[in-house]
Amino acid sequence: MRLLTLFFVLLLAGCATRGTEITQDVLQSIHVGQTTKSDLTAKLGNPVGQTYTQEGLLTANWMYIHVGPFGSGMKQQTLSVLFDDNEVVKKYSIIGP
Repeated sequence: MRLLTLFFVLLLAGCATRGTEITQDVLQSIHVGQTTKSDLTAKLGNPVGQTYTQEGLLTANWMYIHVGPFGSGMKQQTLSVLFDDNEVVKKYSIIGP
């Protein structure tokens, strides 16, 4: 019983990560007018959300969240990308370190 309790305490105290980290290498590989949605999906996985602008252009968002033990050392990043009609990057922005 004590071993099971210890297991759950360690499990709750562990780190939590969601998504793929948006590294400088990933950001440097994004080229307006060249990089496609497929390119980004291959590097970062599926976006967490997608919407369309009033003009009918796709906007996709990728997120990375990491929380250290006991909620310490939180890191959050959001990459928002606007694509043209051919799903090629038109512009993008990153929030977070």
